[in-house]
This record gives sequence, structure tokens and C-alpha cells, in this order.
Amino acid sequence: MRPHHLGLIPDGNRRWAREHGLEVWQGHERGVRVLEDFLHWCLEEDIPEVTVYTLSLENLEKRPAEELRHLFRLMNQCLRRVERDRTIHEKEVRVRVLGRLNRLPGFLLTGVRRVVEATKSYNCRHLNFLIAYSAQDELFSALKRLMTSRPARLTRQVLEKYLWVKRPVDMVIRTGKEHRLSNFLLYQAAYAELFFVDKYWPDFTREDLERCLEEFERRQRRMGG
Repeated sequence: MRPHHLGLIPDGNRRWAREHGLEVWQGHERGVRVLEDFLHWCLEEDIPEVTVYTLSLENLEKRPAEELRHLFRLMNQCLRRVERDRTIHEKEVRVRVLGRLNRLPGFLLTGVRRVVEATKSYNCRHLNFLIAYSAQDELFSALKRLMTSRPARLTRQVLEKYLWVKRPVDMVIRTGKEHRLSNFLLYQAAYAELFFVDKYWPDFTREDLERCLEEFERRQRRMGG
């Protein structure tokens, strides 16, 4: 059985670049190309929803300004290609970009609005890019909105209405040789199967994805039981 919702933490672009004697931005550039391939692989594998941890809020606050400029440029180019991608429209993939978007530069916000607008009528599949995101920030935002709305009855379902990412994650893949979630969808991934791939993101292949999917199908998901 394929996952209904796959979460991706594509880590290791900077370390890959350094180990290959390249500039950091070249590692990110390679990582974006692999990401675009990955999204097509997921469509071919018939995975209904994919959420990508594109840029954490912590990285936005800590990375050098020059590196962020390169990242924003690459993100904008990626979103433009997604917007024009024939497969995205044929498969009716709704694209959403979630996080503290007010922290992004104007040209990138324009790219965000374009791809969101171009796919807003679709509902067959879902692709979420998390930019300037942290799970703790998402939960804090949801709680603030919940307190403002003052619901007659407080339930888990009511809280979930205010989350940016609505559906639970079945499977998380992380590259980069780190074994942690790093503030990624902490609520939604409560019962997710975790797959840590011992290579940097630019080296990730279709075969790596297929191995993870095969292992996912073998696992018995107990959902806390």
C-alpha cells in the first residue's frame, strides 16, 4: 500500500557541495533539480500528497544573506517551472506554499501567488512547499487563531482546522545523515513511518525512493497500538 501523504526533508545540499569542492549555491541548485525529479517520481508512484520542507524558519534566521538570496532565486525558478509543468495540470495537482510568507522577498511572493492561483481549482493531488516554516510556529499560530475564534467545544478536530497542513503524514523521508525531524510537521507526523537515507539530498535517486516505498509496504503500522 502506498502512503497517502509523504513528507520530505531534503537535507545535505551544503555538505554535498563542500565535499565536491563546489560553492554552496551549486549544491542547492543540484538539490532543486533532484527535487523536481522527485516530485515527478511521486506522481508516477500515485502518491496523493507530498509535503516538502523547503526552508525552515530557523534557517531563514541563521543563514548568510548571500546564501538566502541564492535560495530565494532557486525557489522562485522552481515554482515557475511547477506552474508551467504540463504533468501538474494533467494530474490536477493543487500547489500550496505554507509558512511565514511575510518573511519572503516580494519577487518570491509573486511566484508563490502565481502557482497557487494557477492550481487552486485542482483537488486530485496535493503538493505543499513549506517555506519559512517550523512546526512549533504552526502550532502556536493555530492556538492563537483557536483562542480568537472561541469555539463552543474544544476538540482535536477543531484544532486541526487551524493547522496549515491539514492531513496526517504516513511517511517521512529524510536525507543528509541526520536522524531527527528538525521541527517538521510534529503534529501531523505523530504516527508517520520514518526513513533516514544515509546520503545527501543531491545524491538521492529514484531507486532510493522505491526502496523506501517497498519498506513502507512491509511495515505494520500500529498507530500507537
